[in-house]
Amino acid sequence: MDDQNFENQNEISLFDLFIILKRNIILILGFTIIIAMITGAYAFFVVNETYASNADVMVQVEAGTANDGTYDYNTAQKLLATIAEYMSKDIVLDEVIRDLDIDYTTNQIRSNLSITSSTTSFFINIKYVNEDPDLSRDIVNSIIDNAIGIANGNVAFSSINNKITRTSFAEIGTYDSPNKPLYLAIGIILGGIAGVGFVFLKEMLNNSFNSKEQLEAALDIQVLGVIPKFEVKEDF
Repeated sequence: MDDQNFENQNEISLFDLFIILKRNIILILGFTIIIAMITGAYAFFVVNETYASNADVMVQVEAGTANDGTYDYNTAQKLLATIAEYMSKDIVLDEVIRDLDIDYTTNQIRSNLSITSSTTSFFINIKYVNEDPDLSRDIVNSIIDNAIGIANGNVAFSSINNKITRTSFAEIGTYDSPNKPLYLAIGIILGGIAGVGFVFLKEMLNNSFNSKEQLEAALDIQVLGVIPKFEVKEDF
């Protein structure tokens, strides 16, 4: 029964939580500022900035007599995924490396390459991300040029011969990452959470008595008197 009373005395109300947070607001703000500064420094000074370039091609399959203006849209839709995958194959990327004379492997290019086909149209988007905005542009344009050249000149790819049409040219890369405001926001949130967590942990590990009721319940004694808090003002 005494243990139950002691537990009841130690229950923390919402008002108690507010008082704890208010009493430790400087500590919480300190955690928030420090962690926000760390994440901000990481985003602004450590992470390398990257730039993205992109361009589109269109899949077109002529139907009937050549150049009569009619197209087989069903076949074009079925070829979208195949052509998108083909454009990231080694046979295309090897030519890109040779054309641009860059010290990259095909896997290095592929890791920053994004080729997506639309489900509602016949367009394929080629996007490349790199720390050099000029190189990101050059790689996208080279991928498109070599993909079209190989498809039209290599008998192994006769099924996609003359079915890829360039619709745009990549321009110099635009800023892509890191998202610096997002890093700062995450740092502030994490800092606040860490600060609040530390305060609550400190309160949980605090085994001192905060009231005479807690002391009576824990030691099964009666408190005869309490020394109040007061300030002594000295006259000089």
